[in-house]
Amino acid sequence: MYNKAMQMRQKKILQILKEKKDWITGKELSTILSVSDRTIRSDMEQLGKTYKGIIESSVRYGYRINEDVSEESDLEQREHIPQTSEERCKYIIEKLLLNKRKLNIFDLQYDIYVSEFTIKNDMKKISEMLEKYDGVELVKTGSHIYLKGSEESKRFVYKDLLANETKGNFINLNKIDELFPNFDLIKVKNILEEILEKYGYRVREETFPMLMIHVGVSIQRMMNYNYVETNRYRCEIRDTPEYKIAMEFFTRVTATLSFELNENEVVLFANLLIGRQRSTLFEKEDYLVQAEELMLKIVSMARQRYDIDFSADMLFKDGLVLHLQNLLERIQLGAVVSNICLPEIKKTYPMVFEMSVFVGHIIEEYMETSVSEDEIGFLAIHLGAAYDRLNIKYYYHVVLIQPNSNTMSGACSDKILERFGDRIVIDTILNYYEAPAIESLNPDLIISTIPLTHKLDIPTIVISMFVNTSDEYKIFKAITDLDKRHYKTEFNNFIKCLILEDYYYYNLDCDTYEEVITHMCERMYEGGRVDETFKKSTFDREKMAYTSFSYGYAIPHALNYSAIQSTMSIAILKKPVQWGDYQVHLVLLLAIRDDEKELLKIFFDWFGNICDDTLLLSRIREAKTAKAFVELIE
Repeated sequence: MYNKAMQMRQKKILQILKEKKDWITGKELSTILSVSDRTIRSDMEQLGKTYKGIIESSVRYGYRINEDVSEESDLEQREHIPQTSEERCKYIIEKLLLNKRKLNIFDLQYDIYVSEFTIKNDMKKISEMLEKYDGVELVKTGSHIYLKGSEESKRFVYKDLLANETKGNFINLNKIDELFPNFDLIKVKNILEEILEKYGYRVREETFPMLMIHVGVSIQRMMNYNYVETNRYRCEIRDTPEYKIAMEFFTRVTATLSFELNENEVVLFANLLIGRQRSTLFEKEDYLVQAEELMLKIVSMARQRYDIDFSADMLFKDGLVLHLQNLLERIQLGAVVSNICLPEIKKTYPMVFEMSVFVGHIIEEYMETSVSEDEIGFLAIHLGAAYDRLNIKYYYHVVLIQPNSNTMSGACSDKILERFGDRIVIDTILNYYEAPAIESLNPDLIISTIPLTHKLDIPTIVISMFVNTSDEYKIFKAITDLDKRHYKTEFNNFIKCLILEDYYYYNLDCDTYEEVITHMCERMYEGGRVDETFKKSTFDREKMAYTSFSYGYAIPHALNYSAIQSTMSIAILKKPVQWGDYQVHLVLLLAIRDDEKELLKIFFDWFGNICDDTLLLSRIREAKTAKAFVELIE
């Protein structure tokens, strides 16, 4: 039987394969997931049937994702089949908003394979979900259901649905484009950009994707003959540049997509532009003083805690102030952001993420509120680039492919150099890809603003012309990957002195991660390795962001330096425990003295290089003694 546990395990396998991006053996998978080799073979057979052609298998190497197959659309399509009540509710609302004004309940049962009783229960939940939207309700007439309410209210519901569907990934315009299959949102975006450039009108780059969601929703609804009715500021707004932009924009779009122009839509869009423009004018002044104070505090505390001095890095300090202004605004408004890069940031840059958690703690104390793990991940991008500038001084040569106007090309390259000018040099900007020209330049990296595949052995990344937060992360990661070619991490002998048999536990039997931390902390306290504050400080760190990772390990440590003797306690668990989002088997508990804080950097530099070595991690879990553990990591 294809039960829920099996389904969740197979989703986990897909996640591991996507993250690994290379071969992984069945033995490694069975170790990570704590199941038998036979179970893995059965799961892979089922996944092969479900997602044909997506998973490659090899008797010698194991399994990997077939990158030549576009698996994303197939995976997403299958995952969109409503299984839970929440998924069914969203499915029904989306049907009513996007496809039909009314739905037949009996047809709906056959569409999603549930009973009439289940549909009625889902309808009650839908009514509860819609209570927060002013004037929108689910109405049943006979055997049909429909949404009653104003067009503007329905669009609020629509935009929230898209927010859930993209999982907050508003910075990926191509992902947003996929949500509107009836027209090309990228072409619509190009029209809007041309008009904005014509009028010399600036829209905040970080809000532009959300603006495109509004545009996409408006067009989708109008194509289905659903128009807003509004008289708000109609007379006052007609002489504004926003109205002129909106009118020219919708005139061109309606001509391109062949649907009727409606002035109410023009007025609504103009009001939206005015609202965003006013937000831009006020926010910088409101939050600038606080952001500058916080930046100075962060620089000072980072020097005290990590012996890392960012005080001379104006690029970091100016960029951090701008980021903090937006972060403070989001905190004030209660806005929630989602960071799609978070898992990879945590796994690939553990030292940078650890600094970001500490910075998040500073912001929490300053603002007397909590900072989400997603926000901490965004802070890591700024800290990571600055951290690299302090430690490595290589310059890499880049070719930028940007087939837009010279003005847009200049803006794109300027923004890249503004953030990464101390690490890269843009040798040339090309309007199109031509292998001989690029080969003659022999660049270290190609950056393109359009999708690009080629056969040259040169790392290539695709970004948007606006160089948003996601693009900055891609560039930051590409530079880090290039650094690894030039820099071989030496595992410091000092680290090995931290690993003692007295604090090494093989087959530790605990039911929760709290029990694991408590056991390991108390043993170190009894041995005089840490002071009485260590356990509490370690739990305080977990509250900020779980220290668990996708391959089944965790690296808990105190928020403050509470060690009397620097020590690394290690536990191989008898059975996995749930630790945040992951099942954990291997625990590395760090206790570092204040005067030996450089050990934290040494550890994370080392661990960042082996954290995705699944073979090594699976072998480590078989090490029954501290001596065997050290021999393996050597």
